[in-house]
Amino acid sequence: MTGARPLVAAGLFVVSGVVLANPVRVFLERMEDAAHTLSYTGTFVYRHGPTLAAMHIVHRAADGHVTERLTTEDGRRQIIIGSRGRVTCYLPGEHKEFVARRAPSWRAFPAILPVHLKPLQRFYAWRLGGRARLAGRVARLLVIAPRDDYRYGYRLWADQKTGLLLKVSVVDDRSRRIEQLLFTHLRVRAHIPASAVGPIGAPPGNPYKLERSELFPDPQPTWTLRPGVPGFRLVTSLMRRSARHKGVVQHLVYSDGLAEVSVIIGRRRQAVAHAELLRLGALHVFRTMVGRRMVTALGDVPASTVERMALSVRRITPKVTPAMP
Repeated sequence: MTGARPLVAAGLFVVSGVVLANPVRVFLERMEDAAHTLSYTGTFVYRHGPTLAAMHIVHRAADGHVTERLTTEDGRRQIIIGSRGRVTCYLPGEHKEFVARRAPSWRAFPAILPVHLKPLQRFYAWRLGGRARLAGRVARLLVIAPRDDYRYGYRLWADQKTGLLLKVSVVDDRSRRIEQLLFTHLRVRAHIPASAVGPIGAPPGNPYKLERSELFPDPQPTWTLRPGVPGFRLVTSLMRRSARHKGVVQHLVYSDGLAEVSVIIGRRRQAVAHAELLRLGALHVFRTMVGRRMVTALGDVPASTVERMALSVRRITPKVTPAMP
């Protein structure tokens, strides 16, 4: 997570001309610091509808860098998240290793807090709530409510002692829970060795087969959104080569500071006749043709948001420089 801290003056938290009470500022700063300075191990579960999945996490903070190892409960999948922009996924059963570059704006539980809070006040309301006991710890609630229909609401519970985020609930406009992440077990540790966040090795003589899926920065994107969705701005422009999409695929990442939407533009060998909307928990995926391009928008946002963003894709018209007389 990058970016400057919000302005703090005279013990108050100033956001878009609005002064938030000191307890809210302290709450947010402690959550951010805990996610990047504490070392811990634990188990958290992801729940949406009847689906429940558990992950074991080893989180190591050392020398200003964070590395994590996430392992599924059955050990079939391991994800190593490095602090230097590298994500590696291991599939022990298939002896495969996938390496990818993560987007600079990418965040994972429990480090999901926004960096730039100033613009958020236009689109979200914030308030502290009550307390609950989670993973054997006393947690305090922060309620984040959207001000329009393009965003979800959030309920964040943080450990009152360390500030570490223990539970996240994503809710719709009727405050119904869409999905949830929460720790069921957590142990904060003074030290975790580097070996504890490395991969669980394949048997001797049968190493992992390396497969790369690299995303590269694209300093001059050829596509944009017009008009887009209020509050969402372009934070990352990436590109990758894809045989499926016949050439280069543009990957644009838009964020309102809390929610993110990826918009992917590529060619298809055959046009798709109908638009398609998919949902998994809070995640919506909308796929359609814009001109002769396949456009896919996906993110933890309402369906109307991904639909509008996908249909807003427009090619950037190059500026023509007048010829010299």
